[in-house]
Amino acid sequence: MFQFMTSTRIVFGEGALQESLSLLNQFGYCVLLVTGRDDERSKPLETYFKQQNMRYQRVAILGEPLIATVEELAVMGRKFRPDMIIGIGGGSVIDVAKSLAAMIPNQGCVYDYVDVVGRNVPLQVKPLPMIAIPTTAGTGAEVSKSAVLQSAQEQVKVNLSSLELFPDLAIIDPTLSYGMDPIISGYCGLDALTHLIEAYVCGEPNPLTDMICEEGIRRVSGALFTACLDDHLPSRSDMAFAAMLGGIARTNAKLGAAHGLASALSGRLKAPHGLITARLSPYVMRENINVALEVGRNDVLSRYRKVATLLTGDDIADIEQGIDWVVSAIDKLNLPTLSEFGLCNTLFEIVADDALRSHAIKGNPLPLTQLRLINILQQVCHCHRDTDELYIE
Repeated sequence: MFQFMTSTRIVFGEGALQESLSLLNQFGYCVLLVTGRDDERSKPLETYFKQQNMRYQRVAILGEPLIATVEELAVMGRKFRPDMIIGIGGGSVIDVAKSLAAMIPNQGCVYDYVDVVGRNVPLQVKPLPMIAIPTTAGTGAEVSKSAVLQSAQEQVKVNLSSLELFPDLAIIDPTLSYGMDPIISGYCGLDALTHLIEAYVCGEPNPLTDMICEEGIRRVSGALFTACLDDHLPSRSDMAFAAMLGGIARTNAKLGAAHGLASALSGRLKAPHGLITARLSPYVMRENINVALEVGRNDVLSRYRKVATLLTGDDIADIEQGIDWVVSAIDKLNLPTLSEFGLCNTLFEIVADDALRSHAIKGNPLPLTQLRLINILQQVCHCHRDTDELYIE
């Protein structure tokens, strides 16, 4: 038995934003608009609001989605009394928008509703209508039931999660990602790939998410480099589609140790979440494969072998080629190392302990001990941009 859930309505395709503006009217006429630093991509929305005499207020998210930021904006939002929340931007923007949709009508503070460091109680009141419009191709937050927030005090990422948090409308317009910085495009794309791989090999897969993951991995393998390095427009569309599939997959299956460790590291490193998961991914793959070999889990090995065939396009590819593909992608995209953000100065034992308490790691196909997680961190720490090698102890 399995369940399958995603956003209520998805509109996908080039020009989808302009074509979908009239759909906003069904949610009311007062909008809290959440954007990133650059408001250029939100201008069609603001123009439409003015044409329709809609009341709106714009807030910009300039960095990580902090719990304190959500608390502050929720107070403002309750005074503004919006009919709907619209988030247009990257994953941080959409996560804040989803959190505001939940918090504005609900009493209490964010810590009442988040996991790991909070009380994790259910939302008491249905969230406000929420429209998600991604401008990057990475997190898939537009089709997920969770908002990932950062607790600055505890230095960890936490989840505000509820079936009520699925966006009412997801507008995925690949043109909004045209012209993205190659480095940002690269780690966003590899974050999407990590969602797909971890959901595919997780401890609780299902036939529907398997189909979604296979198609998503196939699309990333064919489009990642031309999208990120050449700004090839059809490839941008494929990456937006793959990111959406990754969001659906991680909602209906589970994730693994790459995201568990990323959750523990995101509060400690001033590095983007997507970069952290990208850098961790091949080392987590290797550790999971080593454990699977030790305990004779051929089902897990078979899934990693399938990942290799999807990435390489070679039906007889072996497991090693899958890992090599991811390592090579990190190198080709010239992604920064995590040591540049202070990874090697963190206390690996504490990071590993925090990762073991995370929600994400519970989906890992095999249990990983603290020592194995520390081994992963040590390998990533010794990885250098000019000589990306997968060290194996």
